[in-house]
Amino acid sequence: MDRTNQVWERAIPVSEEEIISLVKQFDTPLFVVSEEKLLQNYRAFQEFFPGIEIFYAVKANPHPFIIRTLKEIGSSFDVASFQEIELVSSQGVPPERMIFANTIKRKKGLRYARQIGVNLMTYDNEEELKKIAMVYPEAQLLVRIKTPSNGSRANLSYKFGAEPDMAPELLLQAKNMGLKPAGISFHVGSPCSNVNNYLYSLQKVREIVEKVSGEISISVIDIGGGFPLSLYEEEGEGSLEAFSKAINPHLQEFLKDGYRVIAEPGRVIVGSAAFLITKVIGKAVRSGITWYYLDDGIYGTFSAIPFDKAAFRFLPLRESKEELPAVLAGPTCDSLDVVAENVLLPPLELEDLIVVPDIGAYSWASATNFNGFERAQVVMI
Repeated sequence: MDRTNQVWERAIPVSEEEIISLVKQFDTPLFVVSEEKLLQNYRAFQEFFPGIEIFYAVKANPHPFIIRTLKEIGSSFDVASFQEIELVSSQGVPPERMIFANTIKRKKGLRYARQIGVNLMTYDNEEELKKIAMVYPEAQLLVRIKTPSNGSRANLSYKFGAEPDMAPELLLQAKNMGLKPAGISFHVGSPCSNVNNYLYSLQKVREIVEKVSGEISISVIDIGGGFPLSLYEEEGEGSLEAFSKAINPHLQEFLKDGYRVIAEPGRVIVGSAAFLITKVIGKAVRSGITWYYLDDGIYGTFSAIPFDKAAFRFLPLRESKEELPAVLAGPTCDSLDVVAENVLLPPLELEDLIVVPDIGAYSWASATNFNGFERAQVVMI
C-alpha cells in the first residue's frame, strides 16, 4: 500500500514510522486519540453552528483524556447515568455544564444529580414525571419528542420520545404537577444521512411552542446528536457542512427569538479523532479462504460492529501489489467474534500491523474484558 495515498493521509494523522514507534512503546491493541483532530472536530461544529451550545455526548467515548480536553475548550456534556455524572464531575466540570439526557432515569441518578446540582434533564412520559416529582422537583425539564429516523443507522425514536402531538399535554402535566417544564428536545438517530429528519423535527418544535404559548414559557431547544462523521462537503454529501447549510437558518431563527439552543454531538466530535492499531496473532486457511486473527475483536474495540452497526476500513502496514479476500477475526474463543469478511488484503504474516481509522465513537466505550482480554490501551497524541 502506498503510504502517500490520500486515504492514509486523510484518515491517519501519523506516519508509518510513528505507528511502529507507538507499538514498540505500548504494544497492541492500541487505541490512539489525536488531540489535534478532536479539537478540529469540535471547532468545526462551532463554526458550522454558531451560537449553539455543545454538550458532548459522553456515551460516544467516555475516556477521561477526551472529557478533560473538551472541558478545557469550553464544552458542556450530555450524561445519561449516575456513573457518567460522577465521571464528568471528577474531571472538574461544573453541574451547570451537564444535561441529564436520558428520558428513563434511575432514582439513584436523580438523587445524585440533585445533590450536585445537575438540574437540566429530559423526559418523555408521565411515569417519569412522577419519579422526578418525587426525587427532584426543582429540575428544569425538556420533553423529548419522537422523530423520523429515515437514513439513520440507529433509530433512537424506537425506544425514546413522545409522539409530537402528545408533547403539549406532557408539558402541561409537568406544570400542573408543580414541576418546571423548560424546553423541547429530539434526536434523529445516529449517524443521520438525511437532513430532512432535522428539518421535520424543528418544524414540530415550532408547532409545539405555538400550542403551549401563553401557558408555558419554553426557553430551551435541544437538537440532540446524530450528525454525520464527515466534516466537509468534499468528503461526501452527508457532511456536517452540508447539514449546517440546511439546518442553521432555522436554528438562528430560534436564537434570534431568544431561545437557548443546545446540541449533543458525540460521533462527529470523537469518531474520526481516534484510530486503532491491531496485530495479526494467528493465521489459518479455512475452506480456501485465509483467516487472520487479531488481538482485538468484537468483544473489544470492534464492539462498534454489532452495537453501532459500523463498518471500518483496514489499512495494513505490509505493502504488496497482490490483494486477496480474507476474513478478520478477534482473539476470543467465541465463533461470533468475526470482525469482517471478504476484506481485500495483501498476504499478511504473524505480527503484521493493521490500522483502523475513524473508530473513536461507540467502540472503546462498549468494549468488554470477555475471556480475560483487556480493552485496548488508550494513548493521546
